[in-house]
Amino acid sequence: MSVAVWGSPAGEAELTVQQVTREVVRRLAERRNGRPRTALVRMGISSRHMHLCREDLDKLFGEGYELKVFKDLYQPGYFAAQERVLVVGKRRCIDEVRILGPLRARSQVELSQTDAVSLGLELGVAENGQSPVSQPILLVGPKGQVALPGGAGGGAYIAQRHAHMNKGEADALGLKEGDLVDLRTDGERAVTFHGILVRLRPEWRSEVHLDTDEANAAGLRNGQMVTLVMP
Repeated sequence: MSVAVWGSPAGEAELTVQQVTREVVRRLAERRNGRPRTALVRMGISSRHMHLCREDLDKLFGEGYELKVFKDLYQPGYFAAQERVLVVGKRRCIDEVRILGPLRARSQVELSQTDAVSLGLELGVAENGQSPVSQPILLVGPKGQVALPGGAGGGAYIAQRHAHMNKGEADALGLKEGDLVDLRTDGERAVTFHGILVRLRPEWRSEVHLDTDEANAAGLRNGQMVTLVMP
């Protein structure tokens, strides 16, 4: 019986014999309807960052400015930019918040609860920055500033924990866009996270995203393998 290990190119993450054994035992105990009830996937830890639209990038860095790649991210076509921006809250500021590319239709700032407390903001958990719970936030760049209005106009929020995958991977697990699954971790601070939102795009590779607060609470590392538990 093979163990599904998605989102882990050869050499990127190694599984111990104990991990594989535990997974096989779980599969044998949990297999129903001819499909697996669990799958090992890669962990991606999201620190504070922002996505910008063309108009807001022009205001912050000058008209026609193009983002410069700092490093490519795990998902194809996505990258961390060299450019960083000052985020201004009610209580204090956070300097050098990194921009992720490519550009989007609307700007948004993804923060952790710890960041929100530091900035003096009460932020809600949402799927994206155009949610009604997203809050106004001020961004200051080298050429100007942008005041995101919150709500449908884009703003600051805490990202809902989610899993990226493509349709083929989702089909193999009996999942579809918008489904909610659980995430189970091992180790000294083992924990189960509920309500992992399944999101699909053709180019994506399987990867679960938690923010730094969630990852630190469970003692997780970027790139390690964790277990998705299907409903």
